[in-house]
Amino acid sequence: MIRYLAAALLALTATPATGDPCATFIAALATVAPGGTVTLAKGATCEGVKITRDMPRQTTVNLGGATLRGLVITGSNWRVRSGTLRAIGGAHMAGPLGYGVKIAGKRIRIDGALVTDAKKGIVVDLAADVTIADSRFLRLGEDGIIASRVRGFQVVRNRFAGVLGKPSECQVGMIVTYSVAKRDCRGAWTDGYHADAVQMRNGVTDALIASNLVEGSTQGITQMDTTGDAPLERVTIRDNVVMTSTYHPITLTACIRCLIEKNVVRRAPGSAIKAVIRPGEARRCENDVQDEKVQDRACPA
Repeated sequence: MIRYLAAALLALTATPATGDPCATFIAALATVAPGGTVTLAKGATCEGVKITRDMPRQTTVNLGGATLRGLVITGSNWRVRSGTLRAIGGAHMAGPLGYGVKIAGKRIRIDGALVTDAKKGIVVDLAADVTIADSRFLRLGEDGIIASRVRGFQVVRNRFAGVLGKPSECQVGMIVTYSVAKRDCRGAWTDGYHADAVQMRNGVTDALIASNLVEGSTQGITQMDTTGDAPLERVTIRDNVVMTSTYHPITLTACIRCLIEKNVVRRAPGSAIKAVIRPGEARRCENDVQDEKVQDRACPA
């Protein structure tokens, strides 16, 4: 009898107070068995959750009708499914408080989620074997997904739309004019956002970006380098539909053994910016591109 009472007392002290779904959720993340499932209560919103455990096999976080703000994943073998992912600081907050999700782990999958109300939806850096699938990226301030230093990266069957953005500003005295190029501003110029649906840079390798829909006022699927970045390697961009009103619907630069194939590229309705592919060093075939005069060759069998 004493043994049973002691066990019951231990269970009570290890259980978070009832009525706090976030405390219960965080405790479950720390104790779930490999291959198990942790579910956040429907309607709950939790902030600053960090998943740090390395699991020997895939373990699932089921969000359902719940929300995580500022999720960070540094562990391995985790799947996050459904629910809503937002930033702590919202769609116009710079830095990590503006990230919906930060991934720096291995063998991570996010699928079926709504990513919204963040400046950058999902930031992937120093990670491996990351898959983002079947999700919606809506009403973000800037980038949907930005990835760097990632080996093994898949972005498949997602939709990117409704970017909020922020135009450049030129202030002369008390007058502010928007969307003015820096060279044309005769006062104080402030740069705006440069949104990309999927941006890759600095050593992303073995990537597949496929069957996504990109719409609206955003750059599409891009490589945007900065000084000192490593090239991309073995990247395939395939079967995407990109209909945007800005430059760079599909752009690669220093990309080794890369392929752009069977994509549809169009201007968004009312846009005067030409819809073209800039392949850089990548091979291209069978793309249907609105404003290119030369048709792509057939892809090799």
